[in-house]
Amino acid sequence: MAKILRWVLICALLIGFLPVGQAQAARGLPGSTEFGYGAWLHPNGAYFDQGLALLQDLALDWVAIEVDWASMAASPEARINFTKLDRAVATASRSGTAVLFSLTNPPDWAMTPVGPDHAATAGFLLTMSKLYGEQLCAVELFPGANTNAGWHANPNPAAYASLFKDVRVQLDVGGNPMHLIAGGLRPLTTGASTTDWNDLDFLRGLYAAGANDWMPILSIQFSQMTGHPLQTTADPGTPLRHYEQVRQVMLDNGHTTGLIWMTLFNAPDGTINVTDSQFADSQHQTEWLQQALIQVRSQLYMGVVFAHNLNPAQSIPSVYGSEALVIDRTSVHPFYSVYKAIIRQTKPDTGTPRPGRPKGTSLLKCKNKT
Repeated sequence: MAKILRWVLICALLIGFLPVGQAQAARGLPGSTEFGYGAWLHPNGAYFDQGLALLQDLALDWVAIEVDWASMAASPEARINFTKLDRAVATASRSGTAVLFSLTNPPDWAMTPVGPDHAATAGFLLTMSKLYGEQLCAVELFPGANTNAGWHANPNPAAYASLFKDVRVQLDVGGNPMHLIAGGLRPLTTGASTTDWNDLDFLRGLYAAGANDWMPILSIQFSQMTGHPLQTTADPGTPLRHYEQVRQVMLDNGHTTGLIWMTLFNAPDGTINVTDSQFADSQHQTEWLQQALIQVRSQLYMGVVFAHNLNPAQSIPSVYGSEALVIDRTSVHPFYSVYKAIIRQTKPDTGTPRPGRPKGTSLLKCKNKT
């Protein structure tokens, strides 16, 4: 493993000096016929340089990067340090990977009693747009909107819908083509706030606010999961196939063209159900993740799945080797080589097309907003 990661780091450095070619179309967007593979990169986490090397090597369709607004701009006049975001976006651009910023944690100065301020949110995203242009392909707008922790106020589907639509209008006026990804809905877990909404009920509230017209992509986040990938129910906890219930709500509201992006999911580790303890082992995690990808990829309404962290989210990893593809400076998770092989086998121009979708179908570029 040490030799593999050293080789990846060397190749990434060499590739960084090559001229940038024409940007490839991002898979998983509305109008695309192909499934997209993604992973998370954490600029403030451990082993950031090693995460960049894997980003360069994996040939991902998408990379997700959390943008913690409050930590970047504690006040409206704060001078923002974009150094690590610059490096992440530049590396993604060189590797032909589309960038998703996941906007979280609005600062107090940008809050109203009912949620984040519309003008401040749009202004911050326009700043990002001016800085990164078409390299910034999409923004997930306040994931966990059905929870107090994600929305930073009492969750309200109508308030979220109002913010989403106003931000979309202001971005359009500013000539910005980025895609807005809605929701980041999270199933409730033990210890949830009494003001948190059940994710399915919150989604129904979004449709009551006209989501058919303004929500082409809904994102869901499963931070805590239990059971085998094919399980349909679990008690306690949330099985992977909870996404089928999400889809049913979409169909109940006539939203047949809407896509689901699974922007966060992890293999079970036994914290919810003791029977999942086997998945705390990296090899069993790899088998679980591989089976899960096969399962979700077969769903034609599933646009992109972000299957793992490239580097640990925390500056000091809490669980050795279980939370990211980079384990330490010289080691990678067994899933790394498996994921790399899966991505290459399913590229439309070189491998096997997604079941039910033709090989080599034309794709939609990021700049073409629906």
